[in-house]
Amino acid sequence: MKKFLDYFTRLHVYVDIVSFILVVSLLLIRWSTLPSFARLAYALMAAMCLHQLEEYRFPGGFLWGFNTVIGSTNALRYPGNRLSASTVDIVSMILTIPPLLIHCTPRLAAIFAIFALIEAVMHCYFGAFMLHKFYRAGKDTIYFPGNATAWFLFAPLAIALMTELIQQHLLTSSGWLQAVGLILGFMLLIMAPLTYGLKDATSPYTYRTTPKTGYFHKFLD
Repeated sequence: MKKFLDYFTRLHVYVDIVSFILVVSLLLIRWSTLPSFARLAYALMAAMCLHQLEEYRFPGGFLWGFNTVIGSTNALRYPGNRLSASTVDIVSMILTIPPLLIHCTPRLAAIFAIFALIEAVMHCYFGAFMLHKFYRAGKDTIYFPGNATAWFLFAPLAIALMTELIQQHLLTSSGWLQAVGLILGFMLLIMAPLTYGLKDATSPYTYRTTPKTGYFHKFLD
């Protein structure tokens, strides 16, 4: 089982790459037939794939940073670890990519936009926290793994998508509330149980970036 789970968690990066290629390819193929809000939703999903690659691989270190922000003294593997993080992300892809590609609705697009803005705001907080923590070690920006895609892709695409939905009256008030409710449901019923259900202070599933702390290694020497 450990070998299977180790293999499964290593699939995360390849799921991101394949998903990015698939979504971008279909966006280009379907461009002329997609409404503008759907084009932006496709773009946000492609940005999510890049976001996860930035967090966990290029430069990596998001999980160590997140665990540090919430006060962990064993930040490489607790409470978040490679098993919980990759499972949450892969499950989220399974829940969102098929509906997007089969039939993108305004409500689904709103979910993408709201979630992207939440990510952008949270990454600003994470970055500010780590700037304060490592300022004396030479950190002089609020960069945190994932911030580049959050700022330069999530934020502008989400704002453009929400503007489109509002100006075209594509969602009623109840539609917006449903979108918010589905995001909260995902966080409470899927993200939180998986993250805390799979937490393990001795977990062997750490990210094997070199070094393991990714972006933050330069402030730990």
